[in-house]
Amino acid sequence: MILNFHLSKKESSAIMNEIPDVYNKKFTNGIRHPHLYLWDSWSYIEHKIIHLYCLAISRTKPDGTILHPNERNDFKFHIRHFTSVDDGLSWKDEGCFFMPNKKLNHRTIWSGCVKPLSNGNKLVAYTGLENIDSTRNFLQNIEIAVSNDGYVVHSLNKNVLSSPLRDWNEIIKKGYYLDSKENLGSNEGEKGGPIMAWRDPFIFYDNNSELNLFWSAKSSPKKGALARATIKNDGDYFKILELHPPVHVPDINDFTQLEVPKVLFDKERELYYLIISTCNRLYENQPDSEIRKEVRLYKSDYINGPWKSMGEKILGDKNLFGLTVLKTDFDNNRLLCIAPYTEVAEEQLRLTFAPTFYIYLDTLEVEFLREENN
Repeated sequence: MILNFHLSKKESSAIMNEIPDVYNKKFTNGIRHPHLYLWDSWSYIEHKIIHLYCLAISRTKPDGTILHPNERNDFKFHIRHFTSVDDGLSWKDEGCFFMPNKKLNHRTIWSGCVKPLSNGNKLVAYTGLENIDSTRNFLQNIEIAVSNDGYVVHSLNKNVLSSPLRDWNEIIKKGYYLDSKENLGSNEGEKGGPIMAWRDPFIFYDNNSELNLFWSAKSSPKKGALARATIKNDGDYFKILELHPPVHVPDINDFTQLEVPKVLFDKERELYYLIISTCNRLYENQPDSEIRKEVRLYKSDYINGPWKSMGEKILGDKNLFGLTVLKTDFDNNRLLCIAPYTEVAEEQLRLTFAPTFYIYLDTLEVEFLREENN
């Protein structure tokens, strides 16, 4: 069942008061939004327009005081939308794409994906954080919505696609790790590890045109894993056809959290690529200065692996994390990407987007692109 997405005027006004209006100036050489912190990213191309989405929050609190990056989990996020007609050299702010929904009991929303469907609509997968209580702020659900045009969400699945609370037994039987039901989403983390991971869904059509979702999960309190499910749709209603066992990568012991996965397929070489952002956070409230964030690439002949590491980790020294692939260029063995700076970057760059860059798949060399005379 699909719900039409209509907040009451009072609900919409209350939330929108915390979301800055569209900023009408063009952004070049990345996106440094004067009113927003931006992080994580996903994208698609349609009619030669690149659509970029990311998490966003106002740089000021509702009372007008400055919001510091490490305080942002205390407030509601929204998903921001930007477009580019010049391969990411410049960007236009399209405003708020999606916001937390009280009818679905959202405390806030986290990262996801938007992908065009064959009927012209856009499938929207995202992470909905359930509003439980003040000690359990991180209970994550995999949720689905539909946009008619990519500029605003028009309808929502009434039922959560995957709920760790509702589907706890099934998820555990498949080999994933979840804390006990009464501790799901605990602010203190899971059994001495970081907070739970059931988030960041990525939509992927495999070479058989089957609809898949990949997302961030765990196989133990301190071991990240990649979740995969095949999805069935009946019109605009979507449900999980099969939740597959956890997918692991060969260097899984080098990090504790696997986030914002991206899966690509090179039809000519019949080769899959997996890109993940990882960090080695050991516990919640660990200082950011102690945490190493990196981007890792893998390849495989099969959608479920085994995955082979492509070598060195990238972008960590540049403090970039949560990238998206804007365009694939397999003929030239490269990917056009964009990524936001982390919280430990220079103050003026923190939680803004860097200029676009190429990743060369043979060497993992990174080449940044800049618009001239700016």
